[in-house]
Amino acid sequence: MSCSSDPVHVEHVTEAVRVRGAVLLQVAGRSMMPWIRPGDVLFIRRTDPHSVTPGEVVLFARNEQLVVHRVIRKSLSSPPSLLVTKGDAVADPDEHVSGAELLGRVTCIYRGWRQINLETPQQIVLGRLLSRLSGSSRFWLPVARLVKRFVFPARKASEPFAAASLPPRNA
Repeated sequence: MSCSSDPVHVEHVTEAVRVRGAVLLQVAGRSMMPWIRPGDVLFIRRTDPHSVTPGEVVLFARNEQLVVHRVIRKSLSSPPSLLVTKGDAVADPDEHVSGAELLGRVTCIYRGWRQINLETPQQIVLGRLLSRLSGSSRFWLPVARLVKRFVFPARKASEPFAAASLPPRNA
């Protein structure tokens, strides 16, 4: 999920996380749908690469872009531990994320008036489950998209909202 591709913005966010230790960031991309949606605001805390675990959602800077993806595993094959990340809604993992690219860990999602704390036991378990399922998403993601298309067909612009077609409530 891309948050910004403006080099000046990327530099400011990178500096804010490294100096102040935290930042609020509004997302724009769809690679983490449906868990993180365009328009969501993320609270990101600086973190050490060694303390990150699979299932956590991290922010990293690469090629003058900010990216928010889930850690699906750690690569321990080389001395500096590298993170393997992937968007929940994409089939293939990213190139390994180095400690120098890692900026922080997403700890909270603000969606409208709702706050989703990613540090609760339920969210930690869900994140770990998603990281395990993510490796096989190239197989089940196309099926899920097909099912979604039939279960939730796209509404035509001329079609009224479903709520408008409900019968009136009895008083």
